[in-house]
Amino acid sequence: MARLRVGVLGLSHDHVWANLAALAAGEPGVLVAVAEPNAPRRERLGREHGGVAALPTYEALLERTDLDAILCFGDNRGSAEWAARALERGLPVMIEKPMAADLPGAEAALQAARRAGRLLMVNWPTVWRPALRHGLALAAAGAVGEPVQLAHRGGHAGPREFGCSSQFCDWLYDARRNGSGALVDYCGYGGILARTLLGRPQAVTAVAGHLRKVGLASEDNAVVILRYPRALAVLEGSWTQIGGEPAFAMVVYGDAGTLIVHQPRPLREGDRPGPGRVQRVTGDGSETLEAPTLPLDEKDGVTYFLSRVRDGRPIEGLCSPEVGRDVQEILAAALHSSATGSTVTLPPAAA
Repeated sequence: MARLRVGVLGLSHDHVWANLAALAAGEPGVLVAVAEPNAPRRERLGREHGGVAALPTYEALLERTDLDAILCFGDNRGSAEWAARALERGLPVMIEKPMAADLPGAEAALQAARRAGRLLMVNWPTVWRPALRHGLALAAAGAVGEPVQLAHRGGHAGPREFGCSSQFCDWLYDARRNGSGALVDYCGYGGILARTLLGRPQAVTAVAGHLRKVGLASEDNAVVILRYPRALAVLEGSWTQIGGEPAFAMVVYGDAGTLIVHQPRPLREGDRPGPGRVQRVTGDGSETLEAPTLPLDEKDGVTYFLSRVRDGRPIEGLCSPEVGRDVQEILAAALHSSATGSTVTLPPAAA
């Protein structure tokens, strides 16, 4: 079967480089063209991926008729808008997390995908880590009984301190292009876990603060609490965390035990995380549970996305656009809660 011809909208999101490497190493697709207004980023593309058409505008890429799929790696606001335009042209799209800068952007992209009948995927890099996937599956299967609390913390010392490029930092520190600060950057990772294990929450309460970062207009720390009929979820995000500990990707406190996913944290942008492990603690003691290797077509986001496009199969689970939309709703409610000092009750799910 011929490899899918892939176009990329944007190079300002630093996650793009690992994804381009995965695309080059995989079987499903081949990189054909990239659109990026920033000349130094196009020059890096030429050094690392020679022979690829490098275009200065997004419009020029979408005018091409030789593409089978699109990857979006611009800022959160622009990526959602251009994803919708690509979908309207009949192209399936993978967008890097989160789905958008705000809930209207996420909903517009989702509706564009539904109207076009094309695949839309939200790529969360942590989804491709075997220990987290195994821990989530065990928790869903009742390995520690019914969940009472889920906890997730994501963070680093800040985008600049973490080694993000200047182009990436430019929009991460721009509340309009990013959607906010540390809350939008990191609380979504826990949001997809809570949404998958516990469902859509009834209410959201959050506290976010600009505690340390000089010159930052948005929050550098946030704590978000999701309330369910019989459970809570706590999502933390930080741009002031020093070092990689505690290295927990997820903790689920159940009524029959506790499940902990240990996952070493990258200490610099672009670093590969080490192997994780799953620990189950009950009244009888503690055990380590080995995580199976993920299927070959789920080894990374690009491979999963293109395999689904090639095989005509839906995007399922953590990276589905429906989960992405609901997580964007959680983030929006958290920002409103923090700004107003109130708990936000979510409206009933649309039929």
